[in-house]
Amino acid sequence: MLGILAGLVAGLLLFGTGGYFAGRATAPGGAAPPSPASGVFEQNQAAVNRPKFAGSGLTTIAEGWLPYLSACARSGTVGGPRLGAGEKVRVRCTLDGMSAIFVEYASTAERDRVRAKAEAQVAEARTLTPGVAAPAEGATPSGRTTGDYLEYAYRLTESGTTRTVSGLWWDNTQTPVAGYLLAYWKEGLGEKWEPMRDLWSRYA
Repeated sequence: MLGILAGLVAGLLLFGTGGYFAGRATAPGGAAPPSPASGVFEQNQAAVNRPKFAGSGLTTIAEGWLPYLSACARSGTVGGPRLGAGEKVRVRCTLDGMSAIFVEYASTAERDRVRAKAEAQVAEARTLTPGVAAPAEGATPSGRTTGDYLEYAYRLTESGTTRTVSGLWWDNTQTPVAGYLLAYWKEGLGEKWEPMRDLWSRYA
């Protein structure tokens, strides 16, 4: 697990240290928003995670994820992730073997600049990760945010081993924020997009 997380963190460097509108029904809004978390564990996780996002513009985009994230670390704190160019706040968490990253940028232009890097990897993803969805724009299943959705992939070499990393990006058009999930295509997802898409459809 530590190896997987280390690799995904390293992969973020490809995006300046910095899709699934398919949803469960392969269309924007295809999945219904989940019921509010009511278990003691979920309530505690939300309470533990919420301060990591406080005072930033990330509260709305991260809200549905709070009960399920773990090991969240915020930029500017001990052990927290480094900020990339044009970033104001970065929060890195783990979720079911994936990395979940939420970033507030200095402006929407800075956010769009980073998104363009992911867009450039969409075509490559068709070969690396068969079944990748086409980029889309619309509201998330919960309706909390409305913006761009991308599924992309790239190759990452660590210690002489090269693996494919799959990524899922979504943002909010009106505010300079974005979230994305990263996982190893084979080891983390079993070479299927559905597990990552399912989590996104539940919590975004």
